[in-house]
Amino acid sequence: MASSDTTRPRRPQPQVWATSTAAAAVLPTSVNFAVGMASGVSGWLIVHPADVVKVRMQLAGKAGGGMLTTAQDIIKREGFAGLYSGLSAAIARQMSYTTMRLGFFDEIKAFLAQRQVQENALTRSMSAMTAGACASFLACPVEVCLVRMQADGKLPPEQRRGYKHVGDALLRVAREEGVLTYWRGAGPTVMRAMVVSTTQLGTYDQAKVTFKETGLPDGTSLHLISSLTAGLVYSLASLPLDTAKTRMQSQAAPSTPGGALAYRSTGQTLMKIASEEGVGALWKGFGAYFLRGGGHTVFMFLFYEQYRALARSFYR
Repeated sequence: MASSDTTRPRRPQPQVWATSTAAAAVLPTSVNFAVGMASGVSGWLIVHPADVVKVRMQLAGKAGGGMLTTAQDIIKREGFAGLYSGLSAAIARQMSYTTMRLGFFDEIKAFLAQRQVQENALTRSMSAMTAGACASFLACPVEVCLVRMQADGKLPPEQRRGYKHVGDALLRVAREEGVLTYWRGAGPTVMRAMVVSTTQLGTYDQAKVTFKETGLPDGTSLHLISSLTAGLVYSLASLPLDTAKTRMQSQAAPSTPGGALAYRSTGQTLMKIASEEGVGALWKGFGAYFLRGGGHTVFMFLFYEQYRALARSFYR
């Protein structure tokens, strides 16, 4: 009997946050947020042109062309600089939204680690969802400015807003349309962030665990494969909400007092696009979106792992 007991395979012990996120518990809160900001901005500088193309495709409706056609049209009409329209707002978005999202995510993981909460796909997803919802709501004003600045070159000259930079955009939106305009499209923005964060952060963490269990060592290869997996899943899941967000945030105020906006809520916007342009329009610009989202996921997490390792070396 003793021999039988010794050869019987042991059941794997449940993992707790403390075993996989000790680094998050050790690093100070300010450092966690700084790492999130640096990785988000670094990754975004590489993929910003794809985001501009994605926004233009989402606003074009049925008349729009493909990713390459849209990019060529931007360059023809606005020069190569047009691919970097709204860069100041994009950097501000990364410094606010991504900083808070990754920072909150690490803080939530550290909080759970201290309480020995079991780590699994559900706890990872809930942590990511909470972090994304909080960060996106707080960063919504910058998101509105970003969409408008990226879309400006597509408008007729007389309708262009001509924001000089993100600071000018923030001031003019409040002065010309009211402070509440900062949160126009907040519904799909927050819902998209919850989907993105759950599928991106949650999938990335889960993918790392899964690939490690197959024998893949911790390192750049693991981070790259996990990032690509997270980027693909999040792009497929969140693009319809991103399309609704873009339509709602780019629209101008009604031309007549008391007039109704064309896109008024998340559900109404999704239904309107699907009924008028077809269900496939909700995924319009997927190539550019995955290049932007998947690319940013890869670069952000590669930078994130390196910056966090660097920070960790100072707190041993």
